[in-house]
Amino acid sequence: MVSPQPVLWGVDVQVDFMLPRGNLYVSGAEKIIANIKLLADAARQGRVLLISSADAHSPDDAELRDWPPHCLKGSSGAELLPEACASPRLLIPNRKGFALPQDLGTYRQVRFEKNTLDVFDNPNTDAFLARINPAGSPALASDPQFVVFGVATEYCVRHTAEGLLRRGHSIAIATDAVRAINQEKGKQVLHDLCSRGARLIATEGAVALVSPPRCSL
Repeated sequence: MVSPQPVLWGVDVQVDFMLPRGNLYVSGAEKIIANIKLLADAARQGRVLLISSADAHSPDDAELRDWPPHCLKGSSGAELLPEACASPRLLIPNRKGFALPQDLGTYRQVRFEKNTLDVFDNPNTDAFLARINPAGSPALASDPQFVVFGVATEYCVRHTAEGLLRRGHSIAIATDAVRAINQEKGKQVLHDLCSRGARLIATEGAVALVSPPRCSL
């Protein structure tokens, strides 16, 4: 069991979304890479768990009827950016019957595959969350349990945040580490999430949440 503490959650920080050459590039997404790196540094240093939800599509996925082909399994566009990676990493596939390792504490990053906008359509997501925050564990009194970042604000970021809120988790959104396709819609989504209990913070504040306390003399 992983002890309850702030957990980072990066959404779709993949080549096809984040870089101008990507097949479904979110305009301006490369501008938040530096902040994403700052957040992921905390996981690379072993200070926090990093969850990454990432598209892993097959050509016949229903989502590809509405969007250009992107993040096809095995393609370079489906890869996470190096700035968003930590190791050792656990890959959790989007299929039933996957057995979670007994000792999740050995991993610094967990990657959930998904083929819809909602990572909670992966049948293993809830089982994993139950392991890192089992029923009856006290919620954090002031700090958010999950810090969410990535793209796109009005799509997969929103679905991730709403899914966590519906399950009773406290969350924060790193507002300078998310990017929307439509900036006005993105702002409205953040306003709505805030009204429902999400905390809006900057990357600097998110990093402070997962930094070890400084000793004072």
